[in-house]
Amino acid sequence: MWWCQQGDWQPISLEVNSPHNSQHVYDPYSLSHVLHGVLFYGFFWLFRAWMSFGARLVAATAVEVVWELLENSPIIINRYRAATIAVGYEGDSIINSLGDVLSFAIGFYLAKPLGLRKSILFFLVVDLGLLWMIRDNLAINVLMLLWPIDAIHRWQTGG
Repeated sequence: MWWCQQGDWQPISLEVNSPHNSQHVYDPYSLSHVLHGVLFYGFFWLFRAWMSFGARLVAATAVEVVWELLENSPIIINRYRAATIAVGYEGDSIINSLGDVLSFAIGFYLAKPLGLRKSILFFLVVDLGLLWMIRDNLAINVLMLLWPIDAIHRWQTGG
């Protein structure tokens, strides 16, 4: 789907447990993709002696795009459904995937002027903010994909 199959043309949806999730340009998970950008900036910063900023951005963006493709493959979609709170997840719309890559680029660009300490603080504030707002964040999402924990799943679903 190019856009939300519900026919809602708003650019932002804040409804995580709804058919609108991952169907608009931005949603709460867009902030996780900003955090991807911060993390990838830090990783590719290690290669600054061999790669220009532009080359690092292109390489990091390529990794993010590969993740977007993998995230929307049947194997990961089914894993999300089985192991996370995304029970009805059907994958991202094309516009949401593009928004996720743009969010990633924003995070990559933000990390440069922030520096290490402020990037770490930014990461923690955003990830903890997501945890408080939607009972999910990048850390929990990765954990639940790799090693689901029933107690976390029950807490996320309010059970």
